[in-house]
Amino acid sequence: MRLLLLAAGLGLLSALGAQRPPARQEEVVISARSQQLLGRWHIHRWAGTIPFPPEKRSEPLPPFSFVINYNGKLEFRMRILKPSGCQLLKLPFVEYDTGQFSTWWRHPIYIWLVSEGSCGIAYFEDKMNNQDMQMMMLFRHTLDEIPECVRLFYEFVERKGLNTSDIVRPPHAATCKLPTDS
Repeated sequence: MRLLLLAAGLGLLSALGAQRPPARQEEVVISARSQQLLGRWHIHRWAGTIPFPPEKRSEPLPPFSFVINYNGKLEFRMRILKPSGCQLLKLPFVEYDTGQFSTWWRHPIYIWLVSEGSCGIAYFEDKMNNQDMQMMMLFRHTLDEIPECVRLFYEFVERKGLNTSDIVRPPHAATCKLPTDS
């Protein structure tokens, strides 16, 4: 189920007619470039209309990272602990324009950075199985929170027509070790 959450959360983050998150004068919201996204990130909040069972919505999430893969493309990576052991999920992105990426599913993904990279917001909106779906998440390099980023994320969720009471604050999980890490 975590794999589905991850795939929905980042692999299917698309935005048809996406709007930039709202910003106050003291905040700078910029469209992200591949090089700005590199490194390890933690998911602080997420919200969306993708149907997950209630008990799965708040499962702990491990950190993820963006790297440049062997093809020179931005790649999302997350180690997920499954009953069969630790598995590495890799999802290559193609950068179309500043802040707009696409997965091999051809869903556009919009990613913005706030206040010079202190946090990021990713957004997806598309049809899946003939149903309108939305997904957005707030992420940071560290586990500590910046209240301005959280406030901005709540405003963005509200602006997109979702109920802020449905925002999930997932617990953080440790990264599992792949068999090749030993």
